Amino acid sequence: VTLSAMPSGSGGCSSPQVKEERSQVLNHMEELEKKIKELDNQMEESAREVEVERALVEAEQESESAALQQEKYALESLHNKIADLETKSQQEKDKACELLQAERGRVERLAQIVCEQRSQLDSCPEATKEPLQEQLARDCEVLEAETKRFEDLEFQQLERESRQDEEKETHTQQLLRDIADYQRSTVTRKERLLTLKKQAAQITQQAQREKESFLKERTASQTNVYLDAFGYRDNQAFDTMSVDSTDSIETSISACSPDNVSSASTSNVAKLEEMERLLREAQAEKNRLLEHKEQEMEMRKQALDEEKRRREDLEKRLQEETSRRQKLIDREVKLREKQRAQSRPLTRYLPVRKDDFDLRSHIESAGHSADTCFHLSISEKTCRGYLIKMGGKIKTWKKRWFVFDRNRRTLSYYADKHEVKLKGVIYFQAIEEVYYDHLKNAHKSPNPSLTFSVKTHDRVYYMVAPSPEAMRIWMDVIVTGAEGYTQFMV
Repeated sequence: VTLSAMPSGSGGCSSPQVKEERSQVLNHMEELEKKIKELDNQMEESAREVEVERALVEAEQESESAALQQEKYALESLHNKIADLETKSQQEKDKACELLQAERGRVERLAQIVCEQRSQLDSCPEATKEPLQEQLARDCEVLEAETKRFEDLEFQQLERESRQDEEKETHTQQLLRDIADYQRSTVTRKERLLTLKKQAAQITQQAQREKESFLKERTASQTNVYLDAFGYRDNQAFDTMSVDSTDSIETSISACSPDNVSSASTSNVAKLEEMERLLREAQAEKNRLLEHKEQEMEMRKQALDEEKRRREDLEKRLQEETSRRQKLIDREVKLREKQRAQSRPLTRYLPVRKDDFDLRSHIESAGHSADTCFHLSISEKTCRGYLIKMGGKIKTWKKRWFVFDRNRRTLSYYADKHEVKLKGVIYFQAIEEVYYDHLKNAHKSPNPSLTFSVKTHDRVYYMVAPSPEAMRIWMDVIVTGAEGYTQFMV
């Protein structure tokens, strides 16, 4: 007798083949469950790694933000320094101008007194003229001394202003360079912050992708567990079996009863519904993250555009400020040149062409003591002494013996005081100006405070005197032969 109502391989639940298949299914289920546990562990490990990486990125963001704030404070400090420098310079100029104006008023009052005394002298009786003449002579001497003092003070003020402007310009340029460096560093740090934000977003996206991948793999593994547990009953054909296997058949039927199948199917459906719910939640989270990423990208783009506009505005302001300062400097230089050109110098600073001109008397009348200055010797027509001269082509400084000769109308210089080896000649007709080197144009002068210049048609001669008194005497001597200076010549 045979039975034909059981599926092949499972209908005879006690047969060796069924036991073997059941054992294989159980082993496969166990392997899949282990795989699911491994996937869960991998998900936890991946989540921990993501948290660590995110923490590192956030720490670097905080560090960059703190450095950015410090650079912002440094920029504000530099701008304040520039403003303070400008204010201090202007205050010093105003103070010096007030002092100079007071001295000018004093000289003008003395000149007015002398003028009034001369008028009185012309109209007074002969008996009272002598004391008035003596008083007038004393006042004229005072006026001349005060005028010279005022001119020296004015010259020193111009020199001081030039030096202060040069120092201020150097300091300002350095501050502007520091500001530009800080601005470039600020832009670099902001770009770094944006990069870190992108990196954090990428970490979040990568974590989400790994999570979705793990969930998909876990869901597939769970599905395989249920399919392996129940799917083999649906795919087997029914065979016939011997009556001798009745006990085994009953045992198999008991093990594969409809109640057990129904219970397993219900559990499988619940698991599938749970997995579908998880997938829907994961998809919703993915959409939320994508939307958040788009919003963040838009905000980042707006921040970059705003920063770009701010940087362009700062660069434009910096360029305008630099241009404005340069224009002010150029205008001040032109104003000084115009004032210098319009102000007629004293008569003793003009070249003298008279044949009976006494050079020594002229120098002594200017307030110099030729006898106490041992660095030069001066007579009625000549002046001799050592000066250090800068070369024309090769900028080297060499000691030369200079001879100012009004008879030959030349300024000659020799290798030594024996006046044998002539090194060069400067004719009076070529000398245009003689002035103190207050701009420090002389290349590597051995003593800038004692350096003066003799300007000719062809070049400028830079010379260093051995003492301040010798420098002043040489300048007053040479200017008497500056016949190339024709601006105020009549």
